[in-house]
Amino acid sequence: MRSVLVLLLVLVPALAGAASPIDSCKEMFFNQTVDHFAFNNMDTYMQRYFICDEHWQRSKEDGTAGPIFFYVGNEGDVTLYVNHTGLMWENAASFKALLVFAEHRYYGVSQPYGSESMQHLQYLTHEQAMADYVTLLYSLKSTQQLPDTPVIAFGGSYGGMLAAWIRIKYPAAFLGAVAASAPLLGYAGMEGGFNTEAYWQVVTRDATAAGGAAEDCADNVRNTWPLLFSMGKTEQGRDKLGQIFRLCSPLKTDYDVMRLAMHLKMAWDTMAMGNFPYPSNYLTSGGPLLPAFPVRVACSSMHGNLSGDTLLQNMSVAAAVFLNATLDEACNALPDDIEEDGIWDYQFCTEMLPQESYFATDGVNDMFWEQAYDMKFIAAHCLEKYGVVPRPKWISESYGTGSLDGITNIVFSNGLYDPWSAFGIKKNISDTVTAVLIAEGAHHLDLFFSNPNDPPSVTAARQYEMEQVRKWLHEKNE
Repeated sequence: MRSVLVLLLVLVPALAGAASPIDSCKEMFFNQTVDHFAFNNMDTYMQRYFICDEHWQRSKEDGTAGPIFFYVGNEGDVTLYVNHTGLMWENAASFKALLVFAEHRYYGVSQPYGSESMQHLQYLTHEQAMADYVTLLYSLKSTQQLPDTPVIAFGGSYGGMLAAWIRIKYPAAFLGAVAASAPLLGYAGMEGGFNTEAYWQVVTRDATAAGGAAEDCADNVRNTWPLLFSMGKTEQGRDKLGQIFRLCSPLKTDYDVMRLAMHLKMAWDTMAMGNFPYPSNYLTSGGPLLPAFPVRVACSSMHGNLSGDTLLQNMSVAAAVFLNATLDEACNALPDDIEEDGIWDYQFCTEMLPQESYFATDGVNDMFWEQAYDMKFIAAHCLEKYGVVPRPKWISESYGTGSLDGITNIVFSNGLYDPWSAFGIKKNISDTVTAVLIAEGAHHLDLFFSNPNDPPSVTAARQYEMEQVRKWLHEKNE
């Protein structure tokens, strides 16, 4: 999960030119404990959160307070989630709900050790983050004198996992959870095994007729890599690649060629996650809009009988749908970080929270090249970069292998255009732990504001999710 990509920045036509939702909220800071699981570390930090009470009814007709809808922040600046988690905003009035958006430690301005936080990454774990949320919530309810007010967790992607896990681990604090695009099964030790190749197979499906793209797109993408790697073996070939892909710096080594290949691969990955039915700036960090269904647009350049330089040139044009979304990039700068995952890499290297750049591809069932999911390489990389050793089965050991026995009140949603759906819970587990599929949905589309171009499947998913929330609240108040 690339931290640069989880910024919820969907442009909603209804909001264009209007005040941002955050304008009706209060920015708050809570003196939060750095280490919740030790008794000899007294350090604290200021955790940011937002309270939005425009529609909250403290005392309803029946004498109870409106519920709390709590966004469990994930790996991004929380202001972005405040402004764009439309599912919470659009239902606040009918539920008379108080909205709370909490920022995840080490992201945004919630830095446990300020500018030196990168020297203290041992406190960057999902367990510490969940303990932050529970502690913050307890303080908030105590201050507001709302000890019995029900709380529903909302989250998408990593936030979706957190929403589900916080319901599992702290059921007294959270009555239920809406967990969108949560790859809860993306870990070693899960029932049925952990097939990392499944992720890139969904990316590939988006680039086929089944995903609404040109029929021969995936085949042409697949044919690109042998040509690119072959050309990259010589200095002359590397120079030519630099020209075709308009690189800012020359390719000098085999590693540089792999950086280029990975950069292109991650562009397809990003477009698949953001394969939304309307123009969106979700994937450009609030910058230029990507077109509706960007994979289909990219595939329009990978259509036909392509080979040689023409194939590579068309791949350059296709990848530019994302890589040059501004339409004014003079050249393409390859990132130094070949994994393109930023601080998320540490979370992968410890608890193995899923990072797709490490996942396997076989070049047959997907449109990329053969690459193994290499735990020896991963362990060596993590030890060298962070001085840590991954725990591959820690999540399975902590939350079980996927059966969720005894758990209640969680809705899981997955969009079938979203590659993270490969590891999502897509079938009902019980009457109270249920799943909804969004056939034409990409990465947690259901959490966004409603849009005139929404497919019926996402409209139905949102309706079902909130019906479940209403059911949980009704049962609690009976």
